[in-house]
Amino acid sequence: MEKSMKCFRILIFITFVVVFSNEIFAQKEIKAVFPIDGATNVNIGILKWSAQEGVKYDLYFGTSSNPGLFKSDLDAMEVKPVILELNKKYYWKIVEKKNEKAIRTSKIFSFSTLPIVLNPKSEYKSFVDIRDYKVYWTISVNGNEWFVQNLDYDFPDNSWYYNNSETNKVYGKLYSGKLLTTDPENICPQGWHVPSQQEWTDVINTFGGLKVAGSKLKEATEMYWRNSNVSRDNSSGMSVLPSGSRDSKPSFANLGKYTFFWTSTPNSKVPNSFTTINFGFMRDNIITDIGDPNWSYSIRCIKNK
Repeated sequence: MEKSMKCFRILIFITFVVVFSNEIFAQKEIKAVFPIDGATNVNIGILKWSAQEGVKYDLYFGTSSNPGLFKSDLDAMEVKPVILELNKKYYWKIVEKKNEKAIRTSKIFSFSTLPIVLNPKSEYKSFVDIRDYKVYWTISVNGNEWFVQNLDYDFPDNSWYYNNSETNKVYGKLYSGKLLTTDPENICPQGWHVPSQQEWTDVINTFGGLKVAGSKLKEATEMYWRNSNVSRDNSSGMSVLPSGSRDSKPSFANLGKYTFFWTSTPNSKVPNSFTTINFGFMRDNIITDIGDPNWSYSIRCIKNK
């Protein structure tokens, strides 16, 4: 009996050691913290991992499935900002080093960015909003630099379409018109602002005016806009998406069919209202209208001069 109990205790001890050792090993495994491995719709320019402390790290990163060296001899387990192109799949891995020698390598992680297709004939630049490290791409129209993505900064009383569905992150946030009266100076990143009606009009006129410019400003693929007989060539490079709207209930509508952009221009016909710019899937023309301050629409930012 005593021999059996002794063997039983030894077996429990060995099991404990094995489990404990496995737990320690698992804790030391190099893991992708952000973005997690396989993430989609990524638009934040941060790479973060967990690994052993007290060593150096080499970061390999790029669009090749065997990524090249991006940063070496890092002390921290985070790199920011990292410029991310749209509609790309990225790969990355971490190599731990001690005394200049590699001691361990992570698996190759991957993630995909927002699937927005820009005009390959247009020239774009990147911009990082240091408030949250989200990466935006921009284009110059008549000497003015515009976002070609909808703003995605988090304010109270805003959301992605359909109650913050991650699937709709590509469209950016929908912002209540009340924000234009309560915090207008801080909506866009520092050095940028919500465009006026006139600034929107200047872009629209550059591409033919209100009656025809819609086809030149809207994103051209079949991924987002509902099918119609109206052509879309995105020759402007502005890549306007049909991001829909949110009313005061709140309920959501018009995804894939319409998009509405706030301007910073007050509309005198309705108290606390602002003029909006309205694109539709069945028409080339663009409509300027009165935006109900209780409704939520998209915002593009333009750079200060």
